Amino acid sequence: MLDSLATFHRTVLSPKQCLLCANKGVPLKTKPFTAQLSEFFSRILDTSDWPPRWHCGNWSDFHGWLYICSDLVIGVAYFAIPFLLIRMLKGRPDIPFPKIIWLFIAFIIFCGTTHFMDALIFWWPAYRLSALIRLLTGVISAITLFALYRILPMVFSLRTVEELEREISQRKMAEQALTESHDQLRSFTQILSHNIRTYAGNISSLTEMIDRGTLDQENAKLVGMLSTVSASLNTTLNDLYAVMSVRDRKVPREVLSFREVYNQVAGVLETEIREYNVGIFTNFKVETVAFPKLYLESVLLNLISNSIKYRIKGEDCFIKLRTYKDKAGKTVLECADNGMGIDLSLYGDKVFGLYHTFHQNDTAHGIGLFLIKTQLESQGASIHIESEPGKGATFIIVF
Repeated sequence: MLDSLATFHRTVLSPKQCLLCANKGVPLKTKPFTAQLSEFFSRILDTSDWPPRWHCGNWSDFHGWLYICSDLVIGVAYFAIPFLLIRMLKGRPDIPFPKIIWLFIAFIIFCGTTHFMDALIFWWPAYRLSALIRLLTGVISAITLFALYRILPMVFSLRTVEELEREISQRKMAEQALTESHDQLRSFTQILSHNIRTYAGNISSLTEMIDRGTLDQENAKLVGMLSTVSASLNTTLNDLYAVMSVRDRKVPREVLSFREVYNQVAGVLETEIREYNVGIFTNFKVETVAFPKLYLESVLLNLISNSIKYRIKGEDCFIKLRTYKDKAGKTVLECADNGMGIDLSLYGDKVFGLYHTFHQNDTAHGIGLFLIKTQLESQGASIHIESEPGKGATFIIVF
């Protein structure tokens, strides 16, 4: 037992010093700590206190190169891993806890540096620099350990792949049930709409067949009221059918010229444009868009006709149409006028609603804006309005 303790003390606690550098180390041990610290950093690259590792100890070629090659392989692997982690972070920015991964990247790089330094010491014995690198490695290791400990509760709270797959399966089942319910409702609505339109058309035809000249004044008035109600019912059913057809019909897209579609719409509205002396200014910086022609014609027709319809009486009517690319690179169409405008503080949530009108006009039905919003959204586009009473309105469409 005593022999074992003596051997431990001799080999571990008081190891035999290298004969080549034993005398060089004695003066440094006797200096104060502050002097040692100052000398450490001032001579960080100085290698005069030690021989290269090849010459310190009794290294065989096999043992030395085994040590060096092992350190180099480990170092190369340690430097390659961070590149893969960085690529992973760049390719998948949604990966949770990216800061922890960056800490691991720093930790691995420092570890790899210590192995490269260990191999280099066989020729360049910069032990002070090696010690500093190991200190920094220890600091970053401790920081990484602390950060990892702090996020453990959040890691354990993440759902497993099985839980996510179960949720996806449940959502698919719910979506399938919703789709089936929607299809049934749509089929029922189409049948109901067809039947009601048929009955409404019959009522309208019957009221027109009645000879009002043979009726007394009171009955003639009642028939006239019935005819008016029947006409309104037919208009409502036709409007609803138009909206339903937009949602159900798949209209192919094509590359359209804003200028050509505008010219066609302006030709349709030529009478109104001339009658009210409307000035229309266009600036189509973006010349084309991939969109159903029927829908783009409908959008321009409704917006321009609304600008004419709700102009300020007694003032010149101006309409500005322009296209451009927004910051996200999407095509934008703007239609601005100097008309009556809309008080968005009162009607902002109703502008694109069905059968909502905001000014007195006998020809307004409240279907146009709702229809073009439905058409745009069916193609993934959006529309919003900027307006003030008496200062006109600007409709902004993002394709």
